[in-house]
Amino acid sequence: MLKMVVPFRTLKQARLSFTLLLSLGTAGAGWAFMYSGSQLPLTVKKISIDTLVNVDGESSEAFWQEAKEISVLTTGGANFIDGQTTVSIKAAANQFETYFLFRWKDATKSLAHLPLFKQNGKWVVRQNGFHHFDETTYYEDKFAVMISSTCGYGADGTAYLGRKPFKGKPENWHGKGYHASMDNRIRDLWHWKAVRTNDMFQADDNFFGPASTPRFGERRYTAGYLADGKDSGGYKMNWKWYSPHSVTPKRLPTEASLVTRPLAWFGSQPYQKTYDTLPEGSELPSVLYRSNQFEGDRANVRARGKWENGYWTLEVSRKHDTGSEHDVALEDGTCIWVSAFDHSQIAHTRHHRPIQLEYVQ
Repeated sequence: MLKMVVPFRTLKQARLSFTLLLSLGTAGAGWAFMYSGSQLPLTVKKISIDTLVNVDGESSEAFWQEAKEISVLTTGGANFIDGQTTVSIKAAANQFETYFLFRWKDATKSLAHLPLFKQNGKWVVRQNGFHHFDETTYYEDKFAVMISSTCGYGADGTAYLGRKPFKGKPENWHGKGYHASMDNRIRDLWHWKAVRTNDMFQADDNFFGPASTPRFGERRYTAGYLADGKDSGGYKMNWKWYSPHSVTPKRLPTEASLVTRPLAWFGSQPYQKTYDTLPEGSELPSVLYRSNQFEGDRANVRARGKWENGYWTLEVSRKHDTGSEHDVALEDGTCIWVSAFDHSQIAHTRHHRPIQLEYVQ
């Protein structure tokens, strides 16, 4: 049964009925529809500490066949058929870690991420919306999970609509709003990216906190959506300064045959005009790997996805309690929300009911 909820108090404090995440739905919406039921329970299967788990994007472990599965219809995304995809979810845990298995339909395996294209002797970024941070063509597939110790509907009170929902903070470019956690509680956010993090066997460990102080010179303000700290590692964009007209790559492959996606630090060299002998029409990756993986707080989430026959399967694991101030403990009663991205930057799917973890004792 659906019921209509009274209008939000103000657009500036709109608590979306949408679930996550980074796009915040349709700008200006003042009404929301919510499912009238309670949280959707997800039973976490208990496994032995001696059970070998290979986080490889496959459900080959025997316990995955035994774990209970729930399915959640997510809607409102870009590029999916009718903007929707159903996500199936399983969970298991040993004494120290929780494991998740997510599966969703995506007709295309999208690994093009803002490629650099040589045109008229210049390098340009292929994009269709990236200039205002809403790319929906030249982007990778992604998946996001928000984790909270509270279980409010929608995005658990973290989504704020409109072009300028926070007084004294910058406008957003796309007019859809921001995410922030303004109730002194951190919401954990795992952001798996098919190009930028998948080959690192990680998800980007992020969080929603209070709306941040704008930094001088930053082009994209993200309010409360922030990355956990890292000691080293990860990826960089392979251009010095972005412009829709042309960019200068940071690095070039030492040989044309060594173009990898992402471009590895080793096997590439700093850009110099004299080295730029790639022919017209060549492409370079926009993502530059500085090392194999994130290290530090941002590296707390292991993840690996595989696409086959029109479906992504994503396996994720994390310690129950990392001790980080930016992470939420995985325990009985913790709630999660999921969103899928079909080669889109922020236009993700969403669902209404929070999913509540139930650990078998």
